[in-house]
Amino acid sequence: MTDAEREVFLNYHNEARRRVAKGTEPNKVGTLNPARNMYKLAINKDCSYPGKSLNIWHDLPINLDIRYNHKGFPNRTSAIEQVLGDWWSAAKLYGVSDKFNRYIEEVLASFAKMVLSKITKLGCAYKACNDGNMATVCLYNEMATTLGLQMWQTGKACESGSDCTTYDNSSCDDGLCVKDGKIEGEEQGEEKISETSFAMRLRKEEKVVQFFLKEENISRSSLARGLEKDGLGGNAPKASKMLKMVYDCEVEASAMKNAQQCIFEHSEGKFGENLFMTSELNADKASQEWWDELKKYGVGQENILTQELFYSTNQIGHYTQMAWETSYKLGCAVQHCADMTYVVCQYSPAGNALNRLIYTIGEPCQNDDGCPGSYTCSKEEGLCNVV
Repeated sequence: MTDAEREVFLNYHNEARRRVAKGTEPNKVGTLNPARNMYKLAINKDCSYPGKSLNIWHDLPINLDIRYNHKGFPNRTSAIEQVLGDWWSAAKLYGVSDKFNRYIEEVLASFAKMVLSKITKLGCAYKACNDGNMATVCLYNEMATTLGLQMWQTGKACESGSDCTTYDNSSCDDGLCVKDGKIEGEEQGEEKISETSFAMRLRKEEKVVQFFLKEENISRSSLARGLEKDGLGGNAPKASKMLKMVYDCEVEASAMKNAQQCIFEHSEGKFGENLFMTSELNADKASQEWWDELKKYGVGQENILTQELFYSTNQIGHYTQMAWETSYKLGCAVQHCADMTYVVCQYSPAGNALNRLIYTIGEPCQNDDGCPGSYTCSKEEGLCNVV
């Protein structure tokens, strides 16, 4: 494929996204809502997709078209534009009816993949065969077709970099935000507005899951060593077999699936789950809010999750799930919705079994013999390593 053909793919996407951002793109009735934080796409030169290790190829953010013309496709540019136009036309044909611009109808799938505001990378290819068939595919760097996922936020198209808040150090190019870089014509050395919200720092410095994993293990270590205050008096008892949490892809994927619905309610599944709804700047407070239930309401020295305790008006279940001794796999997701920032953490194996010990009481491990099975002891943390 030539560079000129790559530009056809890229320019079509960006011009279409710019029309949405500026509020001029037709809907089935009227025009689509204008968009804030609509990002400009760039060609993904390494053609990689961060989720490919999951081997769930049918869920990849791909648009695919295979069509036939007995005369072949002598004008490749025209053929490419026709394919892209067919994908994009789903919005005008079927209509985006949700007032928050959420993906709620599968007939909009091809359009959703092209318009999702936070995508920044694009990789496309085509193959025209001698038998008259032509296959076209485009791959995007974010999933767009989770039902309930917001495709874009309604608002005014950017006029300057300070209007672009999804990614740190963004600039603005005629209504489209540009991630991590200068736009053509900007002078070198020009100062950029640096966003400092928690979600943006996470994207730049570490994955969401790494932040929450660190917070959870700090809390579990402090609990195991007897350093946590109990709201019913004294400190919570020490833990002798507290497992150190690890990151788990399956658990994270489940947490993300719930978060992307933008509906504040527990999901049905095999994992334990904590939910938190907040403003964007306070997403990092979720773990602490959950953990603080111990010092606010207390569990007591018996350390048993009784029915009375669990169903009390004083919520304690977030803390008990975090402290549940055998829940060692963690996955978390942060989703920015139209009316909230939604935090979901899930745990495996699930905890909060009624009338059971939250954890085994005793001195934290001093060596490997103090941990279950073949687990090893992290003496400084008082936690048992499962790997």
